[in-house]
Amino acid sequence: MGGARRLWRNRAAMGGEGGQAMVEAAFVLPLTVALILCTIQITQLQQARVLVEYAAFNAARAGIVQNGNRGRDGTAGPMHDAAALSLLPAYGRTDGIGALAQAWAAFRIRETALRALGLPVVQVTVLNPRRADFQRLGQHLAGQEIDFDDVRPQAVDANLLSIQVRHLVELRVPLANKLIHSLWLASRARARGDVAALAVAGKRGRYFVPVEAFQTMRMQSNPFLEWAAP
Repeated sequence: MGGARRLWRNRAAMGGEGGQAMVEAAFVLPLTVALILCTIQITQLQQARVLVEYAAFNAARAGIVQNGNRGRDGTAGPMHDAAALSLLPAYGRTDGIGALAQAWAAFRIRETALRALGLPVVQVTVLNPRRADFQRLGQHLAGQEIDFDDVRPQAVDANLLSIQVRHLVELRVPLANKLIHSLWLASRARARGDVAALAVAGKRGRYFVPVEAFQTMRMQSNPFLEWAAP
């Protein structure tokens, strides 16, 4: 009789421990899954940042030999195209002419769709030279250009092309994409620009965050006033 009671008590204790383990797992497992998903998404964002830095390098290389041409609002022109081509691995395979063409088509489709929402996929912003530099250093060129080989000390900084490349990256990892997107929006609640458009896209189930990179190179052609920073 005593043995039966001890056996019942042991089973009850084991059942209690099993129930406690299930409760703990119910709390810990979702948190662990969310942590793993966020880690994957952040890793993908870091990869995107490396790719954008490469795009900024190539965009600056294009700009220094083409008069700092940023095209139309930084969403067209040599620097934009150089950056876009550098970002193609994010849109598909690029290990052959056919694959490259498909990746370019995928990029153009994405760009057209998002531009309709006021969200350029790739945007190049010129930070230097500035318009005031042309008034000081380009008088002999009607204030429209600056000699890239001007040896005057005050022309050294004016002949540095500094740009910002901004790439709109879509977050695709379930759960983590909405969480990271919400945190990004909250951190820029008072910011202007395309934050509102990104919030609207999030409500439609498309989660984007901009990734930015900067690059500075010395001009190898005359910078033109029409593409200078304000």
